[in-house]
This record gives sequence, C-alpha cells and structure tokens, in this order.
Amino acid sequence: MKIVKRILLAVVTICVLFLGIIYFLGYKLNIYLVPPSPQKYVQVALNNMDELGLFTDSKEWVETKKNTIQETSNAKDYAETIPNLKKAIKVAGGKHSFIEDEENMSKKSIEEYVKPKAEVENDILVLTIPAFTGSDKEAEEYTTILETALHKKIYKSVIVDLCGNTGGDMAPMILGLSAILPDGKLFSYVDKNNDLEPVTLKSGELNSNISTIKISDNKKIKKVPIAILIDSNTGSSGELTALCFKGIPNVKFFGSDSAGYTSANQSVYLYDGSTLQITSAFVKDRTNKIYKNVPINPDVRTNNSKSSAIEWIKSQLK
Repeated sequence: MKIVKRILLAVVTICVLFLGIIYFLGYKLNIYLVPPSPQKYVQVALNNMDELGLFTDSKEWVETKKNTIQETSNAKDYAETIPNLKKAIKVAGGKHSFIEDEENMSKKSIEEYVKPKAEVENDILVLTIPAFTGSDKEAEEYTTILETALHKKIYKSVIVDLCGNTGGDMAPMILGLSAILPDGKLFSYVDKNNDLEPVTLKSGELNSNISTIKISDNKKIKKVPIAILIDSNTGSSGELTALCFKGIPNVKFFGSDSAGYTSANQSVYLYDGSTLQITSAFVKDRTNKIYKNVPINPDVRTNNSKSSAIEWIKSQLK
C-alpha cells in the first residue's frame, strides 16, 4: 500500500507541477487552462512585444505598456483591446509591426494569388516577381515557373522586376531565382542583442524558414548580367529578395528607393486567433551593410527602370 500511495503522490505532484507550468508559462505556447480575461489577453500580448520587439528598451515603450494596461482595464472582450494593442505594437517593433485581427485576416483571405511571369525580349529574360501569399501548391507552382524559365529559356541576360512586390512569403521568390544566386549566405538577421542569424542557400534549399519547396534543377546560371528593378512599392519580403542580390559583381539595381520595410517579423498567436507580427530583427546584406527599416537605394535612379536596365545590359554584352 505504501508503494501505491507513493506512486499516487508522485503522480499528483507531477500533475500539479504540470498544471502550474501551463498556468504561468502556457501563454508562450498559446495554451490556457481557462480562457484568459481581456486584461490577461493584453498582458500576454504586451509580454510578447516586450520580449521580441526591437525598440522595447525605450522610455516610450515603458509609458506605452503602462498606458495600454490602464486603457484596457475595463475592456469587456478581446476585440475592445485591439485598437490599443495596435498602437503598442508600433512602439515595440516599429512601422513594420502589426496585428492581424479578424478584419485583417478577412481581407487576406480574399487576396488573389498572382503568378510570376517569364518572357524573353531581345535575348533578355524578364522575370516579373509579384508578392506571394498562397497555398503550398501555389508556392510550388510560383517557384517552378521561375526555375523552369531560368533553365529552359534561351537568353543572354536577366531582368528581375520586383517593382510593386509588397512582400509575403519570400521562399518561393528566392528559391525560384536560386539559379542566379550563389550558394552560401544571402543575408543575415540582426536582433536587438546584435546576434546574427544567417539566411543561406544551398543546393536549392533555404535554411531560414522553413520551406518545403524543393528545387528540381540546382544548376547555376553564371556570368550573365542581372538587373534588379525596385520602386517605392517594393517592400518587406520583396526587399529581402532584392537584398539577396546585393554585392554580386554582375548585378545592378535600377529604379527608385524601396519602401523601407527591411526587417523581419516574428508571428505570435493570441487566444482568439489574432496574430502579432512583431519586428524582431533588422537585416545585414552580404556586404555587411545593415538595413534598419530603411529603403534599398538603386545604383541607377530612374523613372524608367526597365529601359535603363536594357541600356546597361547592352553595354555589358558588347
């Protein structure tokens, strides 16, 4: 009997410890014993912003946290707290941070998947790279269109048109273009402690995210002039895709300054399904230049980026 009692006591102790851990730390995994109150919901969101946000060592953030807690102290539901949290996340993470609540997610669900385009014009392969938000199947198709064009079409140079690319999932963009990117470090993330996390390409795979996309042909296309087109609407993952080409000798950038969302967001899921997109890292390119939500500057500033790129390509092929 003593052995049975000891076993039961041990089981009860383990259960109590487990429940205690869930109660105090479960929010980190979005696990709760009971639905959190609106006030607990706010505290969880602020704790995550505090931990991940790039600008949480400022006096403004201390005041913002305090004010957010006060202003939501009488909130009756989660939705009532969202406007305050939207203000707070901008202070914690900067302009690239935001909350995907029910309204944002409804808009996102109706966004149409746009395929990239690949056309050869006068021996120049013109690749039009739109923003990407879609399913795994669509990501595979997106990547394949670009990969196939680079390996199957006949051309002497490449234009990568990222104008208007506002971002989304960068993996299909980068992997689709991997034939004209050298293997190795593409760029690095830099967090608020100055710790680096490199994003690398090797044999048609990215180390960074997370992608299940596989490249069927890893052969590199070398020694062709590559023009990158950017504009004020090239943002977020569109900008990170462009930065993969910085520092490569046969590459030149044309157009106008990009949107200036050169940073990485980390997703944190809240109890009601809303998602915190908290900016947790800036970006360092292969030349060691750090971008802190600032635009990428073109090598050639022009209102007609494609024409200017063609003229440069012609000069390189003489």
